[in-house]
Amino acid sequence: MKINVVELNSENAQEYLELRKVSEIELPQYVGPSAERELMSGNEGIAKIISSYALEGTILFGAFSEEKLVGVIAVSRRLSPKFKHRAFIWGMYISNKFRQLKVGALLLSHVKNWAGNHPEVNVLWLQVTESNTPAISFYKKHGFETYGTEPQSLFTQGEYHNTHYMQINA
Repeated sequence: MKINVVELNSENAQEYLELRKVSEIELPQYVGPSAERELMSGNEGIAKIISSYALEGTILFGAFSEEKLVGVIAVSRRLSPKFKHRAFIWGMYISNKFRQLKVGALLLSHVKNWAGNHPEVNVLWLQVTESNTPAISFYKKHGFETYGTEPQSLFTQGEYHNTHYMQINA
């Protein structure tokens, strides 16, 4: 099965939003504020948000199997000279039936390649909910190290969740 990774744009907005909705239903304890903003924008606002991402320093990448979007990952960086060396990975989600097909590894590799083409970026970092042990194992397997934990950083479904901060040199 061939998987292609491409940069998403406003033309992919509806399919992207549908994947975001599935992620919120399936794994609400792992969905952060950027994805929440996208979900609240609805069908009318999502294309506008995606179009504005470039001005904010955010890029969305999507994994496609044939013509279907099956996975996403986002990378953001502040454009300030003091912070542009760090890029934040967020919003990774893979459709359930594609999780064992290395789509996540392909998306992460794409972000690492993107960082390699931007010499000013020397750190990739992310946040992962402490209870998301499969994701923690995945990121460790790909070289990320935990450098801190924020207690009670996320509240959903009546529970607090701690968040690990992880990073890798790009």
